[in-house]
Amino acid sequence: MRRAEKRVCSGRSGKCTIEINLPFKVPYDWQTIIQFYQSHSIPGIEHVTEDAFARVFRIEKTIGFVRVQKHVDKAQLKIRITPDDPKIRVDVVRRLRKMFDVDCDPMLITKSFGRTPLLATLCKCFPGLRVARGWDAFETAICSILGQLVSAAQRGKLISQLVQSYGAEIIDPLSGEKARLFPHVEVLASCDLSAVKTTNARRQAIREFSRRVLSGAISLSDAQDPSNFRRALLETKGLGPWSAEYISLRAIGDTDAFPKTDLILKRVLELHPDLDLQLIKPWRSYGAIYLWKEFAQTLSGSRRIHHGRRGEV
Repeated sequence: MRRAEKRVCSGRSGKCTIEINLPFKVPYDWQTIIQFYQSHSIPGIEHVTEDAFARVFRIEKTIGFVRVQKHVDKAQLKIRITPDDPKIRVDVVRRLRKMFDVDCDPMLITKSFGRTPLLATLCKCFPGLRVARGWDAFETAICSILGQLVSAAQRGKLISQLVQSYGAEIIDPLSGEKARLFPHVEVLASCDLSAVKTTNARRQAIREFSRRVLSGAISLSDAQDPSNFRRALLETKGLGPWSAEYISLRAIGDTDAFPKTDLILKRVLELHPDLDLQLIKPWRSYGAIYLWKEFAQTLSGSRRIHHGRRGEV
């Protein structure tokens, strides 16, 4: 799709911002996806309100800031990137296209769900749901490991401890204030993580995952066979079936990942034994999103506990 671009420069900061409009196919449920990023934001790095997502980042040697909003009256996302560095612009847009799932064809999902009455009904109830994915696969995986089986508030505290203790300090290119980057893989592979008040098993899982990423045993590329990615995760001590499916869904954009051991999804499948997920392959990740949307509050037993199956770290 063609995108509109506009360059704006600030006389005070001397930095230029590029504004880019990314079109998407309707329907598009902006409210649900931005609410997900609100409840899963990375403290100190991301700032999310009900109408905007913003974060600092580093790509290669460039420290940047990005902001995403939905146009009020257009089927477009409005992106602002500071600084306007052509060397990183393509990468930033690529990441945001994946994060906000702008390349999804909702009619294709609707057609696929038509073979399963429950999902067909949910498609009509919640038109245009998208799969929210992370800015960075490594960040997303680490946050998923830390956030499993704890409340949203506790998850935020743990991730904040990780970022503040082990992330590099930078200057926000937009505000000029001090900020942090997410800890580098080499740092998490070698430190004891004692500043993060989680279990020893979870600290070990983070170190082991990071070491396997460094060694190449785990690839974080989107351009890989997701089954190989899930297999590599399962070979990592401390990560089980839920982690493998959930991280594959959120981190590398696997459209067919389905964490069936998830508390909510497991209960849905028990209540609806006739739900044949094979009929919606390769779009089972969208099936998970729709089922979470419908059943998360009624089947969880608690609205505040992050999804996951007990038994993993």
